Amino acid sequence: MAGRMLRWSLELSEFNIRYEGRKALKAQVLADFVAEMAFPETSACNAKKWTLYVDGYSSSSGSGAGIILEIGEGTLIEVSLSLSFPTSNNQAEYEALLAGLHLANDLEAEEIEVLTDSQLVASHISGEYQVKRDHLAEYLTLVRKRTAKFKNAMVRHIPREHNARADVLSKLASTRKKGGNKSVIQEILPKPSTKSPVGITHVNAIGDMSCWMTLVYNYLTSELLSDDPKEAAIVRRRACSYVLVENRLYRRGFFIPLLKCIDEGTTPHVLREIHEGINSQHLGGRSLARKLLRAGYYQPTMQHDTKEYVKRCDKCQRFRDMHITPLNDLRSLSSPCPFAWWDMDLLGPFVTRTNQNKYLIVSVDYLTKWIEAEPSAKITSLNVLRFYKRNILARFGIPLT
Repeated sequence: MAGRMLRWSLELSEFNIRYEGRKALKAQVLADFVAEMAFPETSACNAKKWTLYVDGYSSSSGSGAGIILEIGEGTLIEVSLSLSFPTSNNQAEYEALLAGLHLANDLEAEEIEVLTDSQLVASHISGEYQVKRDHLAEYLTLVRKRTAKFKNAMVRHIPREHNARADVLSKLASTRKKGGNKSVIQEILPKPSTKSPVGITHVNAIGDMSCWMTLVYNYLTSELLSDDPKEAAIVRRRACSYVLVENRLYRRGFFIPLLKCIDEGTTPHVLREIHEGINSQHLGGRSLARKLLRAGYYQPTMQHDTKEYVKRCDKCQRFRDMHITPLNDLRSLSSPCPFAWWDMDLLGPFVTRTNQNKYLIVSVDYLTKWIEAEPSAKITSLNVLRFYKRNILARFGIPLT
């Protein structure tokens, strides 16, 4: 090989060929690559104008949300969000919108245009439609809070065919299979966005004095009492039924386990979970109160709260048992005053008893339904007159009829 290289060098020396290094060429190639692949200034992640496509999907097989975040003509992010809790179509649309706004806020977007194919959601935000359901009103409040973080945010309705890609992503999330679709960001939302953490039994001495637990808690922790002797005595007597476990108030009894004490703000949430949750039976007021105790919760006014909650439950009012007993006409009283009109009847014969009595003379007052009765051996006019004189005339006076 060395001899061959020497021979080539001798043969090529007559052509005046010389070697030059390739450092300058490598630098030029690197510069061209950087210039070609660098994003223009208008496509940077901190650009001002963003476009957000959102769509929600709900079915018996699952629920999902599709999110597409664009700027200009280039798609930056596509997210397929799986909802691991039961939702309606409208709730899924709101979850997709909230997730998209949260994503745009994380990317420090300043202006955003939201495009959705849900006429209901777009009309709720614009104010054209009135929100009638409480859970949708909570979603609308969250949406307005998140859109307030942008300098300019607009929500616009578009036809479904213009939102086909987001629709595909939402259905992709609801039919998600483990290990597939590696090119799309897939996430799971474990609980609704409107569900905030609930502090059930934590009360402290500087808390809200309107809470029924505060006075008992203050007495058990630091023996703080009111200046009023009567109120102080009531708190001492009431505190005997409560105990603190890990700085939380529990109701105790002789034959019941410790019950967590809940305040007025937490009671609606607990009642909703027990009455309409995963094991819901839509029980009546008294049954719901007993189930609340079996679940381990206590509130002094739970009997009244459960009855009022059942009255406000839409399904309970729609499908409850209806009384279809026909109404009767009102009837006026036939007797003007007590013991004015009497009715008399003769009953028998019965089994012969003492003094050969086997008949019964009965008289009833029309107004008070007072009964006078006397046994008789035989039915004669003399016996009836004697009964009438002794039991009616002598005791109640002469009747009108």
